[in-house]
Amino acid sequence: MRDQKALRPRRVPVVADEPLIGSDRFDYADAFEIRVPEADARSAEELARCALEQASSPVRSTVRIAHRHLLRLRLGAGSSPHHLFGWKILTSEPDVIHLEAVSPLLGRAVLVLRRVDPTRAVITTYLFYARPVSARVVWTIAAPLHRRIAPYLLERAVRRPPHGPRTGSRQATQGVHG
Repeated sequence: MRDQKALRPRRVPVVADEPLIGSDRFDYADAFEIRVPEADARSAEELARCALEQASSPVRSTVRIAHRHLLRLRLGAGSSPHHLFGWKILTSEPDVIHLEAVSPLLGRAVLVLRRVDPTRAVITTYLFYARPVSARVVWTIAAPLHRRIAPYLLERAVRRPPHGPRTGSRQATQGVHG
């Protein structure tokens, strides 16, 4: 029972000096941390792909609808070596994946998932509003859903056992994409 509780995500303070987001001041950010079993050596990208691409069909559909229609994110072609669930992969290394999507309404949305050590992972969401008034209204609607689904997806990915060869993930040597 204690181990099951340890695998539950918890909201944590956002790291103020995240080098991957640049020097722009963000308008919204939140972070969730989860314990990862020591035997789980999946990369940050593999965890992120598991969370988003292997979620149940209703959850994937809900997230996709929210991304495309509520947040108006301009997403790429599903999943590919350069996209994860439509989000552009800017950096993928064993311990971090940096995803970005842009919205004419919301502005720039950034996800950073880090394996901060072998037993912890943190996902941080950053929003940079292009139209602050409109973006705040939309985010007021979307935020409660985000704050429930993001930790749920993280927990689900960690609870799902690692399996077989790395499918869909790129090698760390590919690093940053432009």
